[in-house]
Amino acid sequence: MPSRNRFATILLAALAACSPAPVVPTAADIDDPASTLARLASEPEGPGRKPFVQALRRAPADRVMPLLRAGLVSSDPALRSAAALATGRRSDGHELAPDLLGLATTDPDTGVRIVATRSLANLRHADAFPGLTQNLSHETATIRLSALRALARIDPDRAAALPDLARLQLDPDARVADSATKIARGIAPR
Repeated sequence: MPSRNRFATILLAALAACSPAPVVPTAADIDDPASTLARLASEPEGPGRKPFVQALRRAPADRVMPLLRAGLVSSDPALRSAAALATGRRSDGHELAPDLLGLATTDPDTGVRIVATRSLANLRHADAFPGLTQNLSHETATIRLSALRALARIDPDRAAALPDLARLQLDPDARVADSATKIARGIAPR
């Protein structure tokens, strides 16, 4: 019978052999932001997306900003989500903050709303604060949670003074209630 360490090593090797190879952007992807955005949209959530986001983050504004603007209004939710993610990682992403806020507050796709909300938080876009407070009453817990966390990241003091905070501390979703309690106590939620 093999030792525990040997068994663990064999198991890890077998798992590594079975897992798909990470997707790496090609030179064409990096030189072509449209291709990079399309690849980002088709890549499942996880670390495989990072190189595509980085490529879009570094792309020249004159080439990528019109593409991101078009992606934010695409009929494809995966493309809207990818464009929102990339926009939130760019230093000039504030240019598209009104488009992100529109997605964060009205998009019919929950995933798109959450990514747009997180992007506004990454940009620390203070003008989004009033709009994001609308999502604190949304029927979907993950939307309430993402809005609450984004508001705390944008302006922790203003978030701690939200009138909805007491109600959210009693939210039926434990993650929302926990985050609201932390924000009320001045502790940044993760």
